[in-house]
Amino acid sequence: MKNFKKTLALLAALALSATALYGCGPEEKSSTADNTSKTEDSNTADNAGDSKTEDSSTDDEAVAADALTILCWNANDSQPMVDLFCEKTGTDPSLINIKNFDVQGGQAAEQYIQYLSDESNDADIMFLEADWCLQFINDDSYTAPLSTLGYSDGDFSDIYSYVVETGKSTVDGTLKGISWQAAAGGYCYREDLAEQYLGVTSPDQMQEKVKDWDTFMATAKELKDANGPAISATLGGVWQVYSGSRDTAWVDADNKLVVDDYCKNYTQFAYDLWNNGYVTKVAQWNDEWKPLGNSGDVLGYFVSTWGFGDTILAGAAGGEGGESFGKWKCVVGPSEFYWGGTWLAPATRINNTELAKKFIDFFTIDEEGATAYAEKQGEYMSNKKVMEGIIAKGEYTGAPVLGGQNHFEVLNKVADGIDMTGKITPYDSVIKTEFSNAVQAYAEGTYASVDEALDEFETAVAGLLVDLNWEE
Repeated sequence: MKNFKKTLALLAALALSATALYGCGPEEKSSTADNTSKTEDSNTADNAGDSKTEDSSTDDEAVAADALTILCWNANDSQPMVDLFCEKTGTDPSLINIKNFDVQGGQAAEQYIQYLSDESNDADIMFLEADWCLQFINDDSYTAPLSTLGYSDGDFSDIYSYVVETGKSTVDGTLKGISWQAAAGGYCYREDLAEQYLGVTSPDQMQEKVKDWDTFMATAKELKDANGPAISATLGGVWQVYSGSRDTAWVDADNKLVVDDYCKNYTQFAYDLWNNGYVTKVAQWNDEWKPLGNSGDVLGYFVSTWGFGDTILAGAAGGEGGESFGKWKCVVGPSEFYWGGTWLAPATRINNTELAKKFIDFFTIDEEGATAYAEKQGEYMSNKKVMEGIIAKGEYTGAPVLGGQNHFEVLNKVADGIDMTGKITPYDSVIKTEFSNAVQAYAEGTYASVDEALDEFETAVAGLLVDLNWEE
């Protein structure tokens, strides 16, 4: 257990680099809600000048003693959630304290640990990002079971199974976190370019062109042969999707790293995409990434539920009024996947269980609350019944960047196909990052063969995750 906790500490340190490389949440998504609840900005002196939070007060005395304290890395989700919750339930906004650390998602783990090291600091609900949530869910000193609030697993029967699985401790299977999002994603493409270079005039036709990875590669070649755009903006985007199609866990029952045909196949697949010009040489999240959307050099992006706004797709289209705004469409793509998401977990020191449960209820199992948030924010919620109800009603018209297509209908198909049962380990973020690094290096010519790249991948993981079984 001592070594395991050392490993968890290492995972926290590496979480920032993983998030910076591949991203897993709406770091740039802007909230249009008013800051009516108490928001604390926990920046240190070194970065206080870079605060993006309008209300940066740290006057703890202004916070009600019995307030519900929510820990988050920014207020992009928490503030609109609190605003809607208070509006719909009549809750006094002063009873909710958003403890905003105003950092990137990958930096939050370290900030949380530092904050929680002071036993006098209040914490009721913690926002946990998918890449590093297990660091807290697996540690009883940080998080409490949802049963502490009176929940049973059966209460979440309408929640997509992968969301529930991700919120369980991999130590003993206890459910300790639940997400309001099902961060399912799809392949979003410019319909004008698809028609010009592929003769595609509908999403159904486009889906046939990217229905599996072999077809995706064939379509990439078809585009290239026609002097058309790259099929995907980045190799990183492809990896977000391909990584979701793995059939087994990265670490087996004997605690050994699993390097199998899946790894070999993707390594060569990525090499071919990169070296044939089927993806650009641009990296996700850098300044050149989103402008590719209007360049004519890229047909599509892989996008999760949180990425249909300015964070990815609307930004790539140039925003409302932009050159390609309204000219995008979304399809399931070659494989079902989810990208990121945020889990709500009760802190071990929680002292406001009643309001905490009411808040979690509102966004997960309360149909009226979840429906209101989905329709207001355009987010695909984790409650399957709610989402199917919205789709059946037919009133929601989808993200504006899609020009009238309801992306909820696409994400509903994707979310149904996501299965993470038995595939989640606390080491996944580090392993996936090192694998992607090795694949990228092979694509760029650093390694002479797939086998050499995979050997280097194993060596890198062995140096970072000493708790795994490395015996032959």
